[in-house]
Amino acid sequence: MLNLHRLHLLHEFRLRGTVSGVAAALGYSASTVSQQLAQLEHDAAASLFQRSGRTLQLTTAGLRLAEHAKAMLDMQDEALRSLSSAEPELGGLLRLSVFQSVGLALVPAALSQLKAQHPELRVEVVQAPPEQALFDLAGRRHDLVVAEQYPGISRPQQAEFEVVPLGTDRLWLVVPPQLAQLEPEDLDAYPWVMEPAGTASRQWSLQQCRALGFEPDIRFTTDDLSSHLRLIGAGLAVGILPELFLNGRGLGSGAALTPVNRPGWGGAGAERDSAQPGVVLKPLPQDPVRTIFTTARRSSTESPAVTACRAALTQAFNAALP
Repeated sequence: MLNLHRLHLLHEFRLRGTVSGVAAALGYSASTVSQQLAQLEHDAAASLFQRSGRTLQLTTAGLRLAEHAKAMLDMQDEALRSLSSAEPELGGLLRLSVFQSVGLALVPAALSQLKAQHPELRVEVVQAPPEQALFDLAGRRHDLVVAEQYPGISRPQQAEFEVVPLGTDRLWLVVPPQLAQLEPEDLDAYPWVMEPAGTASRQWSLQQCRALGFEPDIRFTTDDLSSHLRLIGAGLAVGILPELFLNGRGLGSGAALTPVNRPGWGGAGAERDSAQPGVVLKPLPQDPVRTIFTTARRSSTESPAVTACRAALTQAFNAALP
């Protein structure tokens, strides 16, 4: 009989391509993963792997079994969903992955609502880059992922995922007060702070700078947006930050916002003072917005826990950006 846990390891191997990748993703040692995959090969009575130099690859039989493994894991999701639907009180475990601005601005309110409405539901939250989180969603490390998409940069469409938009938030150029009078295209000589290479935010920010006619001097790289804000406030950098994050710091378009006292204030593209000393928010060309969305595997999208969490996140988002 084939063990579902070992089939999960096979599914992970197909996604990640190496034993060490599976081990790192699931928190096992590489030797443990190797032993479990070897036992699966023995149980299946078929050659699932072959070596090409130092690389381990799936055989045709291995690929075929990996497809069946995914189907079996989907059936497990459906069975668990069916059981939870039959319970009078929503409970169980939901594993949620978010990126930083959502973790700061939405998660506390959403979890408070879920705790009040569904006290038996356990929600485990991890902060991870959307690129990694969406990959791990396929590997069943998460049940629901909150991710982002920047204008002009589309993510690969995966048939096994259901994507539900959460909302949009505006992207602002953030500068120290001494640079408030400069236009965006005049910031080529100043240091920039951006998120790490490989993130959608970094890719989009680079495109914005190049569209303005310059290659930015990226002096600081961090995925911590609070560090971005501190570096900008100290006059050490300029950067681009989303309104959802800024609102949580009293810097967005909410009640804490104070308009700059100059002619022309009040339009959608108007410049904004942060109402907090140290930074000024300036509009970017065409007032770009990013899209924030939730993603779940289609096999679990009707799970009551997923549905409840999506509703709580939507309510928190609407309250954060009315």
